[in-house]
Amino acid sequence: MDKTTVEKVKRRVDLNFAYFLTNYALIAAGTCVVVILMHPMMIIYSVIVYSFWKAHTIMVKNNIPLVVFDKDVGQYLSVEIRTKLLYVVTLWVVIMYCLMPFLAASGLTFLMVFTHAVMRDPKQIESGKASYKNDSDDEHSGGSDGSEVMVESIDNV
Repeated sequence: MDKTTVEKVKRRVDLNFAYFLTNYALIAAGTCVVVILMHPMMIIYSVIVYSFWKAHTIMVKNNIPLVVFDKDVGQYLSVEIRTKLLYVVTLWVVIMYCLMPFLAASGLTFLMVFTHAVMRDPKQIESGKASYKNDSDDEHSGGSDGSEVMVESIDNV
């Protein structure tokens, strides 16, 4: 491997990444969906944390007291303490249940995209653009395969 080999690989990856960017985004989205569905506990805990935050926001916005078993807990758990407690719970859920699926989805996506970008020959991209013909060109040129269809037009009076 010489200095030009690294430059060629970098150029190949850059060209393939630019050309297949939409495909790579779809691969990333699909990988994330599959990984998320493989971790149901992450989904459950994320929904629980989201509902806690939503309830907290509604309670603060509408000034609703926190009452549990006919006792006002709001005097012990102020809005600031509840907010900090929710931050801690959210951080715990993110670390315990969301970090590994995120790393798995990111790693798998990177592995698939980088492998494709390195292995795909950019000459196929450049030569593929010139080999495709437009459909409208076939109509105007009369078709190259000789399979024209003639339709007679009948005038309705």
